[in-house]
Formats: sequence, structure tokens, C-alpha cells
Amino acid sequence: MSTDAAQQWTLSQGDLTVTVSPRGGSILQLAWRGTPILLPAGGPEGAAACFPLVPFGNRIAGNCFSFGGEIFVLQPNTDEPLVLHGDGWLDTWALAGRTDNAIELDLVRKQSSRSPYAFQAHQKVHLDEDCLSLSLRVTNLGKKALPFGIGFHPFFRRTPDMTLQTRVQDMWREGEGHLPDGLQHIPSELDFSMPRIMPPRWINNAFGGFSGRARLHWPDIELALDLSCEPVFDVMMIFAPQAPADFVCLEPMSHLPNGHNLPDLGGLSVLEPGEELAGTIKMTFLHVLETGEKNDG
Repeated sequence: MSTDAAQQWTLSQGDLTVTVSPRGGSILQLAWRGTPILLPAGGPEGAAACFPLVPFGNRIAGNCFSFGGEIFVLQPNTDEPLVLHGDGWLDTWALAGRTDNAIELDLVRKQSSRSPYAFQAHQKVHLDEDCLSLSLRVTNLGKKALPFGIGFHPFFRRTPDMTLQTRVQDMWREGEGHLPDGLQHIPSELDFSMPRIMPPRWINNAFGGFSGRARLHWPDIELALDLSCEPVFDVMMIFAPQAPADFVCLEPMSHLPNGHNLPDLGGLSVLEPGEELAGTIKMTFLHVLETGEKNDG
């Protein structure tokens, strides 16, 4: 089923409306009761509010890695010097299926001089009255085993009183080239084990041992969002530009940035030809009164 890159689809259920584009297999906007919750702030044209990370997320040091006795080289895919977020977010996906509350997209990439990866990716965007679920699957179409990873890159609405709560085990420092350069103590201002307002400074860190759950709360609109991720997503990347930026990125990933060059591949999964890696995340929306009670009305 072919797809025009200029086409887009909108799904509405209950209080939620989501718009999906074949460009990057991305969500252009997710709104709750008319208020945008996922904001168009990223992607190649800055129009994406969430995009899939496949066949890996974040950056690779030196645009190369050694695996299986070979050295593999990738070419930069943006204006940045390091290859970024794999290929899925820059390609046009094909419509694979559509219902009243779901969109399915496919992407096939052949191996080229720019990347050693050949793969097929499948994404499903499913909307219920109070929940958006995103599923991503990648299959190795190459002739050799390679390390693969998946993830999602959402841009959440950010307000001065928005709070985040989540549990992680460790935090990586941001080093040269925005790459992780070692573990560090989690500072109190980034300890989100209890609800905490996002500090108004630059944040670009990977958090390991992610519990798979996070909650965002916007008191101004009495909304909470519960993010629930399958166990494959055990890394949370948090990216927040310095205030007054109006978004924050909470990126569930199956591996650490630059995992290709880290011990144990940083959580990347080695896929033999024909093998696949898959995972689903869910965003559940709750109307929360100032008392903290849920209101289904």
C-alpha cells in the first residue's frame, strides 16, 4: 500500500485526538480536550511531536562501531556530525492498515553505503478513549547479525508547574558530542522518585534501570499522564532545553546512547537475519482534581 508523504491521518476517541504522518512515521500532534500534549517540536522539519527510534536511538561515537570482528561505518544523516536516531524518523513510511482507532505503518530499508543496516520496521498507533499506545517492531533483513535497538522520542507539553515522577537506578553524564561519558550520582534536582518540577536548565542525560513507568502532571489543566513501557525499554533519555522551552522529551529506549561502543552493547539486542525486536508503550490520560483524585467526568 503506497503512501504520499504529504498525507496525514487523524484519529479521535473520547477526549483524545492524534494526527499521524507517514513522514518519519511520526505523530504530528496529540491533544487532550483540545489542549496539545505532544507538541510538534522535532523531526527533520521540526513538525514531529513523537517519532520512532529505529534501528537504534541517539548517537554513535565516531559514526562507527566494531562487531563480530568487523568495523562498520555510518554516514551522518543530519547537519550534526554524528549519525542520529537511525533511519526511521527521516524516511517515509507506507500505510499498512487503518481502522477507526488505529494506524499501521511499514518501512523497509536496504543496506547502503551510508548504513550497514537492512531492516523492516512496523509501527502501530492505537487510540482508546483515554489511552494512546505505540508499538514498534524491527526485523533484521540483512545477511549478518547486527546490534539493534528501538525507542520513541515524544515531545511533551512543558509548563512551569508540571511535575515528573519516575524511578531509575542510575544516571549517565553528558559528555562531548552529547554522548554519555560515565555514570554519575543523581543530583537531587533530577531525583524524580517523588513528583518534582523539571529544573529550568539544560538536561540531556540517559537514565538506566528505568522502571518502565512515569507520571507527568499538569495542574493548570488538571491532567495526569501515566506512561507505561514494556520491559524492553529499560533506559529513559530525558532531554529538556533550557527554560523557557515549552517541551520536555522523555524517550523510552531499549539501550543506552552509543551502546554500539559500550560494554555489553549498552543493552542493544543482537538480531540474527530474520530475527525481530519489539515493544509497546502506553500513555494513559487521567483527569486529576487539585485534591489528587481522579475524575472520569
